[in-house]
Amino acid sequence: MKNPTGQHLKSYLETISGISPELRPLEVADLPLYLRHRYSFFSVVLFGRTWCLALENESCDTGSAGEYEKLAQTLLPRLKSPVVFVLPALPSNTRNRMVQKGIPFIVPGNQAFLPGALVDLRERFLKPSGKGRGSLSPTAQLTLLYHLEREPLTGLPLKSIAEKLHCSAMMLSKVKDELEEAEICKVERIGRSMALKFPAKNRALWDLAQARLTSPVKKTRWVRWMREPGYPALLSGISALSRRTMLAADRLPTYALGPRMLEAWLEQGTMSGCPDAEQANVKIEVWAYEPKLLGDNEIVDPLSLYLSLRHDADERVQQQLERLMEAIPW
Repeated sequence: MKNPTGQHLKSYLETISGISPELRPLEVADLPLYLRHRYSFFSVVLFGRTWCLALENESCDTGSAGEYEKLAQTLLPRLKSPVVFVLPALPSNTRNRMVQKGIPFIVPGNQAFLPGALVDLRERFLKPSGKGRGSLSPTAQLTLLYHLEREPLTGLPLKSIAEKLHCSAMMLSKVKDELEEAEICKVERIGRSMALKFPAKNRALWDLAQARLTSPVKKTRWVRWMREPGYPALLSGISALSRRTMLAADRLPTYALGPRMLEAWLEQGTMSGCPDAEQANVKIEVWAYEPKLLGDNEIVDPLSLYLSLRHDADERVQQQLERLMEAIPW
């Protein structure tokens, strides 16, 4: 197995089961393309039962417990065996929710939860791969998407880029180092200033960087808006995808806000929090960067939208995301 997670998996299975299990690759040609890109599938017999192991690609973001629950429901009737998600890392809050929901998982060398067979949830305090998987920081991702979608940043002094992105020159200096280390851009000196130079263009640059890009959504919240939603809140999620494609909209609209706007509006009484969707009239996504810097006056930008939904288990969503990407005028 070339996947680093898979390389640790077999030795961990030997440790917890006391035998050397045989991992057999599964034929999954009939599965949707996004699932085949995200996972490698194997069959294994452990503790007298056959399990389907879904090894998550190292470049993918760790999903939520709800996402894994939907994926398991999608995969079970097709693979005919209980699905075990094999993950490079798993935040404790997501792990706890998966245990509550009874979703099997393995973090090789660390933890395993196979309901009715094995529970190994001892904390080993391994250094998480998290961002160590190579994902860009929010400001670095914002910089790249701004270059791809709004205006070219090649040759501009770092100070000018910082002003466009509403961040400090020191932050842009860190972004410069981060993008250079990731080999997404090079740094050149123009007079007394440092500037970015991107070796690839348009779709080629997107393809080069995509494995390091993550969903901008950091948390979601059901709220009741006291006025008509509008700028700087932008349509996002399924609401934005339905506006850009042929997908039907959800019952409640979804809007994106920057990192600090939600708390400010809750304090001001512009909106109030709700415990569930039944009492809400809007779903809010809090983004890691300001959506208004990339989107228009009504809707979030297409590349961030794609990143926010690319691991959605709904095949209809995946089909419309393909249409979304095909429509981008690279």
